[in-house]
Amino acid sequence: MITPEDPNDDRTLSGYVKNHARETITYVLLVLGIILLFFQPFYGGFLVGLITGIYFSQQIVEYVLNWKKAMEMGAIPKNLIILGIVIALLISAPAIFLGAAFAIAIKQLFLGQSFDK
Repeated sequence: MITPEDPNDDRTLSGYVKNHARETITYVLLVLGIILLFFQPFYGGFLVGLITGIYFSQQIVEYVLNWKKAMEMGAIPKNLIILGIVIALLISAPAIFLGAAFAIAIKQLFLGQSFDK
């Protein structure tokens, strides 16, 4: 017997969009940002950085706050390579960093999210 599909079932596109609206909006904005990188690099990079900052703000802040500990653990060559990559990306795509910094600041200042342990 054939039964009609449940519109709220996650196996259908419409069901996934209804049940996971936040993730769907994020995916759409990320794809839009990547497409904009080709035509309007600043706005596309800012949008990608904004999404990155929203999702990874806690990890970014924890790494920045504990960078001395990472250097003491003997991973200096690896950290220097990461620093070089970050500087190169900052020079070539500053809007990504501006967007991430903006999102982190919003989460920390206005939404009251604390990163202290």
